Amino acid sequence: MPNIVFTKGGNTFTFSKGRSFPLDDPDQVNVPIDYSEGGQLYAYNKGIAEKFFNIVIGRGSLADYNSFSAWLLNVAVGPLNTFTYTDEDGVSHTVRLMDTRNPLRGVAHELYSGTIHLREEI
Repeated sequence: MPNIVFTKGGNTFTFSKGRSFPLDDPDQVNVPIDYSEGGQLYAYNKGIAEKFFNIVIGRGSLADYNSFSAWLLNVAVGPLNTFTYTDEDGVSHTVRLMDTRNPLRGVAHELYSGTIHLREEI
């Protein structure tokens, strides 16, 4: 499986290995819900379908961790900037990084795992 690529302008970041399975890229409707004081459920269909990508990284390297941290802080700036995510099939998506802190955590000496959350721009 080819590695995923993040691109914004002249900045490109590629993980050294592909993402882990199972893949979890759900389509989702945007339906806010709320409850009345009497317990009645109210739902409003905004008519907007959303697409999310959950990039699961299993036992990534320290270099990947540091490079992704730099990408998060300096290029994507969390959800502030859009960028291009090229998936394993070579399909490009315009996305935002939904994480405001690095979701990768140390699981062994110089190995990091976690899930990176992306939202495709509508």
